[in-house]
Amino acid sequence: MEYVVDGGGSRAIHEALGPVLEEVRVLLAADMGLVLYRPRRRSDELMALASTAVDPAAAFLANEPVTTSRPLPGRKPRVVVELEVRSAMRELRARFATALVIPWRDASGVGTVLVGQTGGRAPTPWVEDPTARSELGRLVAATVRSSRATGSRQVDRELREAARRVAEAAVEATDVRGAIAAVLDAAHLLVGSEVAYLSLPDGGPDTFAFDQMLGIRTPDFRHVRVHHGQGLGGLARAVQRPVRSANYAEDERLHAAPVTITRGEGIVSAMAAPITVDDHIAGVLYVGDRQMRAFTQVDEDLLAEFTDHAALGLRRRLAENQRADALERRIREDVAYNLHDTVVRGLITIGFRAEQARYALGTSEVAADLATIAEAAESCLGQLRGELGSLLNRGDIGGVRASEVLEQILTAPQGRLSRSPELDGEDIELARASAEALVRVGLEAVINAERHSGGHHVIIRLVPGSLTSRLLVVDDGAGRLGTGKGPGRPTTDHPHLGLRAMRAAVERVHGRLAVHKADPLGIEVHAAVPTWPGPERISS
Repeated sequence: MEYVVDGGGSRAIHEALGPVLEEVRVLLAADMGLVLYRPRRRSDELMALASTAVDPAAAFLANEPVTTSRPLPGRKPRVVVELEVRSAMRELRARFATALVIPWRDASGVGTVLVGQTGGRAPTPWVEDPTARSELGRLVAATVRSSRATGSRQVDRELREAARRVAEAAVEATDVRGAIAAVLDAAHLLVGSEVAYLSLPDGGPDTFAFDQMLGIRTPDFRHVRVHHGQGLGGLARAVQRPVRSANYAEDERLHAAPVTITRGEGIVSAMAAPITVDDHIAGVLYVGDRQMRAFTQVDEDLLAEFTDHAALGLRRRLAENQRADALERRIREDVAYNLHDTVVRGLITIGFRAEQARYALGTSEVAADLATIAEAAESCLGQLRGELGSLLNRGDIGGVRASEVLEQILTAPQGRLSRSPELDGEDIELARASAEALVRVGLEAVINAERHSGGHHVIIRLVPGSLTSRLLVVDDGAGRLGTGKGPGRPTTDHPHLGLRAMRAAVERVHGRLAVHKADPLGIEVHAAVPTWPGPERISS
Protein backbone atom coordinates (compact mmCIF):
# COMPACT_ATOMS: atom_id res chain seq x y z
CA MET A 1 0.00 0.00 0.00
CA GLU A 2 1.39 3.41 -1.04
CA TYR A 3 1.23 6.07 1.67
CA VAL A 4 0.98 9.23 -0.47
CA VAL A 5 -1.26 11.27 1.84
CA ASP A 6 -2.30 10.73 5.44
CA GLY A 7 -4.60 7.81 6.16
CA GLY A 8 -5.62 5.32 8.82
CA GLY A 9 -4.70 6.46 12.29
CA SER A 10 -1.66 8.40 11.04
CA ARG A 11 -1.46 12.17 10.52
CA ALA A 12 2.29 12.16 9.95
CA ILE A 13 2.31 14.50 6.93
CA HIS A 14 -0.09 17.01 8.44
CA GLU A 15 1.74 17.07 11.76
CA ALA A 16 5.16 17.50 10.10
CA LEU A 17 4.03 20.25 7.72
CA GLY A 18 2.12 22.26 10.32
CA PRO A 19 5.13 23.79 12.13
CA VAL A 20 6.98 24.52 8.86
CA LEU A 21 3.96 26.24 7.33
CA GLU A 22 3.24 28.24 10.47
CA GLU A 23 6.85 29.49 10.59
CA VAL A 24 6.63 30.65 6.97
CA ARG A 25 3.27 32.36 7.58
CA VAL A 26 4.65 34.29 10.58
CA LEU A 27 7.85 35.16 8.72
CA LEU A 28 5.85 36.70 5.85
CA ALA A 29 3.26 38.32 8.16
CA ALA A 30 0.54 36.52 6.20
CA ASP A 31 -3.02 35.68 7.27
CA MET A 32 -3.06 32.12 6.00
CA GLY A 33 -0.79 29.39 4.71
CA LEU A 34 -1.79 26.27 2.74
CA VAL A 35 0.01 23.27 1.29
CA LEU A 36 -2.11 21.87 -1.54
CA TYR A 37 -1.48 18.58 -3.32
CA ARG A 38 -2.87 16.68 -6.29
CA PRO A 39 -1.84 12.98 -6.26
CA ARG A 40 -1.20 11.44 -9.65
CA ARG A 41 -3.29 8.45 -8.67
CA ARG A 42 -6.32 10.70 -8.24
CA SER A 43 -5.56 13.52 -10.65
CA ASP A 44 -9.04 15.02 -10.21
CA GLU A 45 -8.67 15.59 -6.45
CA LEU A 46 -6.80 18.62 -5.11
CA MET A 47 -6.49 18.53 -1.33
CA ALA A 48 -5.10 20.56 1.54
CA LEU A 49 -2.28 18.59 3.16
CA ALA A 50 -1.81 21.29 5.81
CA SER A 51 -3.34 24.63 6.74
CA THR A 52 -2.57 27.40 9.20
CA ALA A 53 -4.33 30.74 9.78
CA VAL A 54 -4.53 33.66 12.15
CA ASP A 55 -8.15 32.60 12.71
CA PRO A 56 -8.06 28.84 13.44
CA ALA A 57 -11.72 28.50 12.39
CA ALA A 58 -10.74 29.53 8.85
CA ALA A 59 -8.20 26.69 8.48
CA PHE A 60 -8.89 23.70 6.26
CA LEU A 61 -8.99 20.13 7.56
CA ALA A 62 -6.22 17.66 6.88
CA ASN A 63 -6.71 16.19 3.38
CA GLU A 64 -9.84 18.27 2.77
CA PRO A 65 -10.68 18.31 -0.97
CA VAL A 66 -10.58 21.84 -2.38
CA THR A 67 -11.03 23.75 -5.62
CA THR A 68 -9.45 27.04 -6.73
CA SER A 69 -10.93 29.96 -8.65
CA ARG A 70 -8.09 29.87 -11.16
CA PRO A 71 -5.42 27.38 -12.27
CA LEU A 72 -2.34 27.38 -10.03
CA PRO A 73 1.13 28.03 -11.45
CA GLY A 74 2.71 24.78 -12.52
CA ARG A 75 6.41 25.62 -12.80
CA LYS A 76 7.62 28.88 -11.30
CA PRO A 77 6.71 30.77 -8.10
CA ARG A 78 4.40 33.73 -8.61
CA VAL A 79 2.56 36.39 -6.66
CA VAL A 80 -1.14 36.30 -7.57
CA VAL A 81 -4.12 38.48 -6.66
CA GLU A 82 -7.78 37.60 -6.04
CA LEU A 83 -7.39 33.86 -5.62
CA GLU A 84 -10.12 31.86 -3.88
CA VAL A 85 -9.74 28.38 -2.39
CA ARG A 86 -13.04 26.58 -1.67
CA SER A 87 -13.78 23.40 0.25
CA ALA A 88 -15.39 20.67 -1.89
CA MET A 89 -17.22 19.13 1.07
CA ARG A 90 -18.54 22.03 3.20
CA GLU A 91 -19.24 25.77 3.23
CA LEU A 92 -15.70 27.09 3.69
CA ARG A 93 -13.65 29.35 1.45
CA ALA A 94 -10.49 31.44 1.74
CA ARG A 95 -10.26 34.59 -0.41
CA PHE A 96 -6.67 35.69 -0.92
CA ALA A 97 -6.30 39.32 -1.90
CA THR A 98 -2.62 38.62 -2.59
CA ALA A 99 -0.72 35.35 -2.25
CA LEU A 100 2.69 33.90 -2.93
CA VAL A 101 2.27 30.60 -4.83
CA ILE A 102 5.24 28.20 -4.94
CA PRO A 103 4.76 24.97 -6.97
CA TRP A 104 6.70 21.78 -6.20
CA ARG A 105 6.63 18.22 -7.51
CA ASP A 106 7.56 14.73 -6.47
CA ALA A 107 7.14 11.23 -7.89
CA SER A 108 3.58 10.90 -6.56
CA GLY A 109 2.01 14.18 -7.61
CA VAL A 110 2.08 17.97 -7.82
CA GLY A 111 2.05 20.29 -4.81
CA THR A 112 1.66 24.00 -4.11
CA VAL A 113 2.67 26.20 -1.18
CA LEU A 114 0.26 29.13 -0.88
CA VAL A 115 0.83 31.93 1.64
CA GLY A 116 -1.02 35.22 1.60
CA GLN A 117 -3.38 37.90 2.82
CA THR A 118 -7.09 37.14 3.11
CA GLY A 119 -7.95 40.72 4.08
CA GLY A 120 -7.08 43.88 2.17
CA ARG A 121 -4.10 44.26 -0.16
CA ALA A 122 -1.73 45.41 2.57
CA PRO A 123 1.97 45.34 1.61
CA THR A 124 3.64 42.07 2.54
CA PRO A 125 7.39 41.40 2.73
CA TRP A 126 7.34 38.69 0.05
CA VAL A 127 10.36 36.53 -0.57
CA GLU A 128 11.81 38.23 -3.63
CA ASP A 129 14.85 35.99 -4.03
CA PRO A 130 13.99 33.21 -6.57
CA THR A 131 16.50 30.91 -4.88
CA ALA A 132 14.83 31.42 -1.50
CA ARG A 133 11.44 30.66 -3.05
CA SER A 134 12.74 27.44 -4.59
CA GLU A 135 14.33 26.48 -1.28
CA LEU A 136 10.97 26.87 0.40
CA GLY A 137 9.39 24.52 -2.14
CA ARG A 138 12.19 22.00 -1.66
CA LEU A 139 11.81 22.20 2.14
CA VAL A 140 8.10 21.40 1.92
CA ALA A 141 8.72 18.54 -0.54
CA ALA A 142 11.42 17.07 1.71
CA THR A 143 9.13 17.33 4.75
CA VAL A 144 6.38 15.51 2.90
CA ARG A 145 8.80 12.81 1.72
CA SER A 146 10.19 12.07 5.19
CA SER A 147 6.78 12.17 6.89
CA ARG A 148 5.42 9.76 4.29
CA ALA A 149 8.02 7.23 5.35
CA THR A 150 7.07 7.76 9.00
CA GLY A 151 3.37 7.41 8.29
CA SER A 152 3.88 4.35 6.11
CA ARG A 153 5.76 2.53 8.88
CA GLN A 154 3.10 3.47 11.42
CA VAL A 155 0.20 2.28 9.25
CA ASP A 156 2.02 -0.93 8.37
CA ARG A 157 2.55 -1.72 12.07
CA GLU A 158 -1.08 -0.96 12.87
CA LEU A 159 -2.34 -3.12 10.00
CA ARG A 160 -0.26 -6.08 11.16
CA GLU A 161 -1.52 -5.59 14.72
CA ALA A 162 -5.14 -5.41 13.52
CA ALA A 163 -4.69 -8.60 11.49
CA ARG A 164 -3.18 -10.35 14.52
CA ARG A 165 -6.09 -9.33 16.77
CA VAL A 166 -8.67 -10.55 14.27
CA ALA A 167 -6.87 -13.86 13.65
CA GLU A 168 -6.55 -14.58 17.36
CA ALA A 169 -10.21 -13.76 18.01
CA ALA A 170 -11.33 -15.95 15.10
CA VAL A 171 -9.61 -18.91 16.78
CA GLU A 172 -9.91 -18.15 20.49
CA ALA A 173 -13.23 -16.28 20.93
CA THR A 174 -15.77 -18.37 22.81
CA ASP A 175 -18.60 -17.26 20.50
CA VAL A 176 -19.04 -15.70 17.10
CA ARG A 177 -20.08 -12.32 18.49
CA GLY A 178 -16.73 -12.11 20.23
CA ALA A 179 -14.94 -12.71 16.93
CA ILE A 180 -16.98 -10.03 15.17
CA ALA A 181 -16.47 -7.60 18.07
CA ALA A 182 -12.70 -8.04 17.59
CA VAL A 183 -13.09 -7.13 13.90
CA LEU A 184 -14.93 -3.90 14.76
CA ASP A 185 -12.49 -2.99 17.52
CA ALA A 186 -9.50 -3.57 15.24
CA ALA A 187 -11.06 -1.56 12.39
CA HIS A 188 -11.88 1.40 14.63
CA LEU A 189 -8.31 1.48 16.01
CA LEU A 190 -6.75 1.01 12.58
CA VAL A 191 -8.62 3.89 10.95
CA GLY A 192 -8.85 6.01 14.10
CA SER A 193 -12.64 6.32 13.83
CA GLU A 194 -15.23 6.97 16.52
CA VAL A 195 -17.64 4.23 15.42
CA ALA A 196 -17.50 0.93 13.56
CA TYR A 197 -20.34 -1.38 12.61
CA LEU A 198 -21.11 -4.35 10.39
CA SER A 199 -24.07 -5.20 8.15
CA LEU A 200 -24.96 -8.75 7.12
CA PRO A 201 -27.53 -10.27 4.71
CA ASP A 202 -31.01 -10.36 6.17
CA GLY A 203 -33.82 -12.30 4.52
CA GLY A 204 -32.12 -12.46 1.12
CA PRO A 205 -28.95 -11.48 -0.74
CA ASP A 206 -30.16 -7.98 -1.61
CA THR A 207 -31.09 -6.75 1.88
CA PHE A 208 -28.45 -6.13 4.55
CA ALA A 209 -29.17 -5.27 8.19
CA PHE A 210 -26.84 -3.69 10.74
CA ASP A 211 -25.64 -6.45 13.04
CA GLN A 212 -22.89 -5.67 15.57
CA MET A 213 -21.85 -2.12 16.41
CA LEU A 214 -19.14 -0.23 18.26
CA GLY A 215 -19.82 3.29 19.56
CA ILE A 216 -23.43 3.47 18.32
CA ARG A 217 -25.88 5.15 20.72
CA THR A 218 -29.37 5.41 19.18
CA PRO A 219 -31.86 2.50 18.94
CA ASP A 220 -33.16 3.61 15.52
CA PHE A 221 -29.73 3.24 13.96
CA ARG A 222 -29.53 -0.36 15.18
CA HIS A 223 -32.57 -1.34 13.11
CA VAL A 224 -31.52 0.09 9.74
CA ARG A 225 -31.77 -2.20 6.69
CA VAL A 226 -30.28 -1.27 3.33
CA HIS A 227 -30.93 -2.72 -0.11
CA HIS A 228 -28.53 -3.17 -3.01
CA GLY A 229 -27.31 0.26 -4.15
CA GLN A 230 -28.92 2.06 -1.21
CA GLY A 231 -26.85 4.36 1.00
CA LEU A 232 -23.11 4.13 1.48
CA GLY A 233 -23.02 0.38 2.12
CA GLY A 234 -25.34 -0.35 -0.80
CA LEU A 235 -23.06 1.70 -3.06
CA ALA A 236 -19.99 -0.18 -1.79
CA ARG A 237 -21.70 -3.49 -2.58
CA ALA A 238 -22.69 -2.25 -6.04
CA VAL A 239 -19.18 -1.10 -7.01
CA GLN A 240 -17.54 -3.91 -4.96
CA ARG A 241 -14.90 -1.69 -3.39
CA PRO A 242 -14.62 0.73 -0.45
CA VAL A 243 -16.52 4.00 -0.70
CA ARG A 244 -15.90 7.11 1.43
CA SER A 245 -18.09 10.09 2.19
CA ALA A 246 -16.83 13.20 3.98
CA ASN A 247 -20.33 14.68 4.31
CA TYR A 248 -22.83 11.81 4.36
CA ALA A 249 -25.98 13.93 4.57
CA GLU A 250 -25.01 16.00 1.50
CA ASP A 251 -23.45 13.25 -0.64
CA GLU A 252 -25.29 13.30 -3.99
CA ARG A 253 -23.95 9.87 -5.00
CA LEU A 254 -25.99 8.10 -2.32
CA HIS A 255 -29.40 6.72 -3.29
CA ALA A 256 -32.20 6.44 -0.72
CA ALA A 257 -29.69 6.82 2.11
CA PRO A 258 -30.99 6.72 5.72
CA VAL A 259 -29.89 10.33 6.22
CA THR A 260 -32.30 11.21 9.05
CA ILE A 261 -31.36 8.20 11.17
CA THR A 262 -27.63 8.69 10.47
CA ARG A 263 -27.87 12.37 11.35
CA GLY A 264 -29.71 11.40 14.54
CA GLU A 265 -26.78 9.16 15.46
CA GLY A 266 -24.46 12.12 14.80
CA ILE A 267 -22.32 10.46 12.12
CA VAL A 268 -20.98 13.02 9.65
CA SER A 269 -18.21 11.23 7.73
CA ALA A 270 -18.02 7.52 6.98
CA MET A 271 -16.49 4.77 4.88
CA ALA A 272 -17.94 1.40 3.87
CA ALA A 273 -16.07 -1.60 2.50
CA PRO A 274 -17.54 -4.91 1.28
CA ILE A 275 -16.22 -8.11 2.90
CA THR A 276 -15.94 -10.97 0.44
CA VAL A 277 -16.12 -14.62 1.49
CA ASP A 278 -15.91 -17.33 -1.18
CA ASP A 279 -16.43 -14.79 -3.99
CA HIS A 280 -19.65 -13.47 -2.41
CA ILE A 281 -20.17 -10.23 -0.49
CA ALA A 282 -20.92 -11.62 2.95
CA GLY A 283 -20.94 -8.32 4.85
CA VAL A 284 -20.15 -4.61 4.77
CA LEU A 285 -17.77 -3.01 7.26
CA TYR A 286 -18.40 0.65 8.18
CA VAL A 287 -16.26 3.16 10.05
CA GLY A 288 -17.35 6.72 10.81
CA ASP A 289 -16.78 9.94 12.74
CA ARG A 290 -19.16 12.39 14.39
CA GLN A 291 -17.12 15.31 13.11
CA MET A 292 -16.30 16.05 9.50
CA ARG A 293 -13.29 14.12 8.30
CA ALA A 294 -11.74 13.87 4.85
CA PHE A 295 -11.04 10.18 4.37
CA THR A 296 -8.41 9.54 1.69
CA GLN A 297 -7.42 6.98 -0.90
CA VAL A 298 -5.00 5.62 1.68
CA ASP A 299 -7.95 5.02 4.02
CA GLU A 300 -9.76 3.16 1.25
CA ASP A 301 -6.72 1.01 0.48
CA LEU A 302 -6.15 0.31 4.16
CA LEU A 303 -9.76 -0.68 4.80
CA ALA A 304 -9.83 -2.86 1.67
CA GLU A 305 -6.72 -4.71 2.84
CA PHE A 306 -8.15 -5.09 6.34
CA THR A 307 -11.38 -6.67 5.04
CA ASP A 308 -9.32 -9.62 3.80
CA HIS A 309 -8.46 -10.30 7.45
CA ALA A 310 -11.97 -9.46 8.64
CA ALA A 311 -13.27 -12.24 6.40
CA LEU A 312 -11.74 -14.73 8.86
CA GLY A 313 -14.12 -13.72 11.63
CA LEU A 314 -17.03 -13.43 9.24
CA ARG A 315 -16.36 -16.86 7.76
CA ARG A 316 -16.76 -18.37 11.22
CA ARG A 317 -19.96 -16.38 11.74
CA LEU A 318 -21.40 -17.65 8.47
CA ALA A 319 -20.45 -21.26 9.18
CA GLU A 320 -22.15 -21.22 12.58
CA ASN A 321 -25.19 -19.41 11.20
CA GLN A 322 -25.53 -21.99 8.46
CA ARG A 323 -25.39 -24.83 10.97
CA ALA A 324 -27.96 -23.14 13.20
CA ASP A 325 -30.22 -22.31 10.25
CA ALA A 326 -30.02 -25.85 8.91
CA LEU A 327 -30.97 -27.28 12.31
CA GLU A 328 -33.82 -24.81 12.75
CA ARG A 329 -35.03 -25.47 9.22
CA ARG A 330 -35.11 -29.22 9.81
CA ILE A 331 -37.11 -28.77 13.01
CA ARG A 332 -39.55 -26.39 11.31
CA GLU A 333 -39.98 -28.73 8.34
CA ASP A 334 -40.53 -31.75 10.56
CA VAL A 335 -43.23 -29.96 12.54
CA ALA A 336 -44.86 -28.49 9.44
CA TYR A 337 -44.95 -31.72 7.44
CA ASN A 338 -46.16 -33.77 10.42
CA LEU A 339 -49.01 -31.34 10.92
CA HIS A 340 -49.75 -31.35 7.19
CA ASP A 341 -49.86 -35.15 7.03
CA THR A 342 -52.23 -35.40 10.02
CA VAL A 343 -54.24 -32.31 10.91
CA VAL A 344 -54.45 -30.75 7.43
CA ARG A 345 -55.51 -33.95 5.74
CA GLY A 346 -58.04 -34.54 8.52
CA LEU A 347 -59.55 -31.09 8.06
CA ILE A 348 -59.71 -31.60 4.29
CA THR A 349 -61.59 -34.87 4.80
CA ILE A 350 -63.98 -33.34 7.37
CA GLY A 351 -64.75 -30.36 5.17
CA PHE A 352 -65.13 -32.35 1.97
CA ARG A 353 -67.40 -34.98 3.53
CA ALA A 354 -69.50 -32.29 5.22
CA GLU A 355 -69.98 -30.51 1.89
CA GLN A 356 -70.92 -33.74 0.14
CA ALA A 357 -73.47 -34.58 2.83
CA ARG A 358 -74.84 -31.05 2.78
CA TYR A 359 -75.58 -31.13 -0.95
CA ALA A 360 -77.08 -34.61 -0.64
CA LEU A 361 -79.55 -33.45 2.05
CA GLY A 362 -80.58 -30.27 0.25
CA THR A 363 -82.23 -27.58 2.38
CA SER A 364 -82.70 -28.84 5.91
CA GLU A 365 -81.56 -28.00 9.41
CA VAL A 366 -78.96 -30.78 9.26
CA ALA A 367 -77.66 -29.43 5.94
CA ALA A 368 -77.21 -26.01 7.55
CA ASP A 369 -75.24 -27.60 10.38
CA LEU A 370 -73.08 -29.46 7.88
CA ALA A 371 -72.45 -26.20 6.00
CA THR A 372 -71.29 -24.65 9.29
CA ILE A 373 -68.95 -27.60 9.86
CA ALA A 374 -67.53 -27.28 6.34
CA GLU A 375 -66.95 -23.54 6.74
CA ALA A 376 -65.28 -24.05 10.13
CA ALA A 377 -63.02 -26.74 8.65
CA GLU A 378 -62.13 -24.41 5.78
CA SER A 379 -61.39 -21.54 8.15
CA CYS A 380 -59.22 -23.72 10.39
CA LEU A 381 -57.44 -25.09 7.34
CA GLY A 382 -56.61 -21.61 6.07
CA GLN A 383 -55.28 -20.49 9.45
CA LEU A 384 -53.28 -23.68 9.90
CA ARG A 385 -51.72 -23.41 6.47
CA GLY A 386 -50.78 -19.83 7.25
CA GLU A 387 -48.95 -21.01 10.37
CA LEU A 388 -47.30 -23.81 8.41
CA GLY A 389 -46.18 -21.24 5.85
CA SER A 390 -44.63 -19.19 8.65
CA LEU A 391 -42.77 -22.27 9.86
CA LEU A 392 -41.37 -22.94 6.39
CA ASN A 393 -40.76 -19.30 5.43
CA ARG A 394 -39.11 -17.59 8.39
CA GLY A 395 -39.53 -13.81 8.58
CA ASP A 396 -41.21 -11.26 6.35
CA ILE A 397 -38.10 -9.37 5.19
CA GLY A 398 -36.26 -10.00 1.96
CA GLY A 399 -37.30 -11.80 -1.20
CA VAL A 400 -37.98 -15.33 -2.41
CA ARG A 401 -36.75 -16.51 -5.79
CA ALA A 402 -39.31 -17.69 -8.33
CA SER A 403 -37.69 -21.14 -8.48
CA GLU A 404 -38.21 -21.48 -4.72
CA VAL A 405 -41.92 -20.71 -5.16
CA LEU A 406 -42.22 -23.60 -7.62
CA GLU A 407 -40.25 -25.89 -5.33
CA GLN A 408 -42.58 -25.15 -2.41
CA ILE A 409 -45.68 -25.79 -4.52
CA LEU A 410 -44.23 -29.16 -5.51
CA THR A 411 -44.15 -30.18 -1.83
CA ALA A 412 -47.91 -30.83 -2.10
CA PRO A 413 -48.62 -34.53 -1.37
CA GLN A 414 -48.05 -36.60 -4.51
CA GLY A 415 -51.08 -38.47 -5.86
CA ARG A 416 -51.89 -40.04 -9.21
CA LEU A 417 -51.29 -36.93 -11.32
CA SER A 418 -47.98 -36.36 -13.07
CA ARG A 419 -46.70 -32.79 -12.69
CA SER A 420 -45.02 -30.37 -15.09
CA PRO A 421 -43.46 -27.40 -13.28
CA GLU A 422 -42.53 -24.55 -15.64
CA LEU A 423 -40.63 -21.34 -14.88
CA ASP A 424 -41.48 -19.02 -17.77
CA GLY A 425 -39.03 -16.15 -17.31
CA GLU A 426 -36.03 -15.12 -15.24
CA ASP A 427 -35.50 -16.51 -11.75
CA ILE A 428 -36.07 -13.13 -10.09
CA GLU A 429 -36.93 -12.39 -6.48
CA LEU A 430 -40.51 -11.79 -5.36
CA ALA A 431 -41.57 -10.11 -2.16
CA ARG A 432 -42.03 -12.73 0.53
CA ALA A 433 -45.73 -11.90 0.96
CA SER A 434 -46.37 -12.28 -2.80
CA ALA A 435 -44.39 -15.52 -2.93
CA GLU A 436 -46.36 -16.95 -0.02
CA ALA A 437 -49.66 -16.03 -1.71
CA LEU A 438 -48.62 -17.90 -4.87
CA VAL A 439 -47.44 -20.88 -2.85
CA ARG A 440 -50.79 -20.97 -1.02
CA VAL A 441 -52.70 -20.91 -4.31
CA GLY A 442 -50.41 -23.47 -5.93
CA LEU A 443 -50.61 -25.94 -3.04
CA GLU A 444 -54.39 -25.66 -2.84
CA ALA A 445 -54.86 -25.99 -6.59
CA VAL A 446 -52.57 -29.03 -6.88
CA ILE A 447 -54.19 -30.77 -3.88
CA ASN A 448 -57.67 -30.14 -5.30
CA ALA A 449 -56.62 -31.42 -8.72
CA GLU A 450 -55.23 -34.57 -7.11
CA ARG A 451 -58.43 -35.20 -5.14
CA HIS A 452 -61.21 -34.07 -7.44
CA SER A 453 -60.14 -33.70 -11.09
CA GLY A 454 -60.01 -37.36 -12.05
CA GLY A 455 -57.32 -36.41 -14.58
CA HIS A 456 -53.81 -37.64 -15.27
CA HIS A 457 -51.64 -34.52 -15.50
CA VAL A 458 -51.28 -31.05 -13.99
CA ILE A 459 -49.20 -28.11 -15.28
CA ILE A 460 -47.79 -25.60 -12.79
CA ARG A 461 -46.49 -22.56 -14.68
CA LEU A 462 -44.98 -19.52 -12.95
CA VAL A 463 -44.41 -16.37 -15.01
CA PRO A 464 -42.38 -13.88 -12.91
CA GLY A 465 -42.32 -10.27 -14.03
CA SER A 466 -40.82 -7.01 -12.85
CA LEU A 467 -44.28 -5.66 -11.93
CA THR A 468 -46.65 -8.64 -11.85
CA SER A 469 -46.01 -12.36 -11.35
CA ARG A 470 -48.56 -14.93 -12.50
CA LEU A 471 -49.23 -18.53 -11.57
CA LEU A 472 -51.20 -20.95 -13.73
CA VAL A 473 -52.27 -24.39 -12.48
CA VAL A 474 -54.25 -26.41 -15.03
CA ASP A 475 -55.28 -30.07 -14.96
CA ASP A 476 -56.76 -32.36 -17.64
CA GLY A 477 -59.62 -33.66 -15.54
CA ALA A 478 -63.39 -33.40 -15.79
CA GLY A 479 -63.95 -30.20 -13.81
CA ARG A 480 -67.18 -28.24 -14.38
CA LEU A 481 -67.96 -24.54 -14.02
CA GLY A 482 -71.05 -23.18 -12.31
CA THR A 483 -73.06 -20.02 -12.86
CA GLY A 484 -71.00 -17.72 -10.59
CA LYS A 485 -72.06 -14.73 -8.58
CA GLY A 486 -70.24 -11.89 -10.26
CA PRO A 487 -67.68 -10.98 -12.91
CA GLY A 488 -64.26 -12.48 -12.39
CA ARG A 489 -65.40 -14.59 -9.41
CA PRO A 490 -63.94 -18.09 -9.37
CA THR A 491 -66.84 -20.52 -9.21
CA THR A 492 -67.62 -24.21 -9.54
CA ASP A 493 -70.83 -26.19 -9.15
CA HIS A 494 -69.69 -27.27 -5.68
CA PRO A 495 -67.32 -24.62 -4.26
CA HIS A 496 -64.46 -26.85 -3.11
CA LEU A 497 -62.72 -26.46 0.21
CA GLY A 498 -59.94 -23.86 0.16
CA LEU A 499 -61.22 -21.69 -2.70
CA ARG A 500 -61.99 -18.76 -0.42
CA ALA A 501 -58.60 -19.24 1.25
CA MET A 502 -56.85 -18.96 -2.15
CA ARG A 503 -58.78 -15.80 -2.99
CA ALA A 504 -58.04 -14.27 0.41
CA ALA A 505 -54.33 -15.04 0.04
CA VAL A 506 -53.95 -13.17 -3.25
CA GLU A 507 -56.25 -10.31 -2.21
CA ARG A 508 -54.09 -9.66 0.86
CA VAL A 509 -51.30 -8.56 -1.54
CA HIS A 510 -53.76 -6.77 -3.89
CA GLY A 511 -53.75 -9.61 -6.41
CA ARG A 512 -56.50 -11.40 -8.35
CA LEU A 513 -57.62 -15.03 -8.60
CA ALA A 514 -59.71 -16.61 -11.34
CA VAL A 515 -60.85 -20.18 -12.01
CA HIS A 516 -61.93 -21.15 -15.53
CA LYS A 517 -62.80 -24.27 -17.44
CA ALA A 518 -59.75 -25.35 -19.43
CA ASP A 519 -59.85 -26.26 -23.10
CA PRO A 520 -60.64 -29.04 -23.84
CA LEU A 521 -60.66 -30.58 -20.33
CA GLY A 522 -59.93 -29.65 -16.75
CA ILE A 523 -59.88 -26.59 -14.55
CA GLU A 524 -57.49 -23.65 -14.86
CA VAL A 525 -56.51 -21.71 -11.72
CA HIS A 526 -54.90 -18.36 -12.48
CA ALA A 527 -53.38 -16.08 -9.81
CA ALA A 528 -51.75 -12.69 -10.49
CA VAL A 529 -49.92 -10.80 -7.72
CA PRO A 530 -47.63 -7.76 -7.66
CA THR A 531 -44.02 -8.91 -7.58
CA TRP A 532 -43.35 -6.27 -4.92
CA PRO A 533 -46.68 -5.13 -3.42
CA GLY A 534 -47.37 -1.42 -3.38
CA PRO A 535 -50.35 0.79 -2.62
CA GLU A 536 -52.03 0.24 -6.00
CA ARG A 537 -53.97 -2.88 -7.00
CA ILE A 538 -53.02 -4.70 -10.19
CA SER A 539 -55.48 -5.63 -12.90
CA SER A 540 -56.68 -9.22 -13.17
